[in-house]
Amino acid sequence: MDALYYGAPAVLLTTSISLALYPATQPGIRLWWAVLYVPHLLLRGFLGGLDVARRVLDPRLPVRPGWRRVPLLTNIAEVNAVLGGVVSVLPGSLAAGIRNGALEVHMLDTEDFNLRSLQAEERRVLRLFGMPVVTPRYAGENRGRS
Repeated sequence: MDALYYGAPAVLLTTSISLALYPATQPGIRLWWAVLYVPHLLLRGFLGGLDVARRVLDPRLPVRPGWRRVPLLTNIAEVNAVLGGVVSVLPGSLAAGIRNGALEVHMLDTEDFNLRSLQAEERRVLRLFGMPVVTPRYAGENRGRS
């Protein structure tokens, strides 16, 4: 019974602190989607590593580095932070930041840039947070070119 006297206030205090730091109204990752998404992300990361290794070991060094701007569907910081991490795992890309509603991405090869692939990853991340997946405002456009 003594444990209850100490445990109950500890649980209330930690829950209060947690909710103050990260309110329940903020988006959170949905466990089921995370379970489904992690294998996809691991595979993409592995393939990305193979792609970079192939480029580095090729005597012609087939890289044409540059920047691309990818318009984002949401301005929710948590979602875009996860998306930036995901983009950095994709073959030959590194998310460098967000500016004016677009993700700044450095590419090893700008000729291989695939806007649709990045848009698909963004929709997966939105699902991961349990957010509605809307038709992109940039659908049919190649606004990723800059």
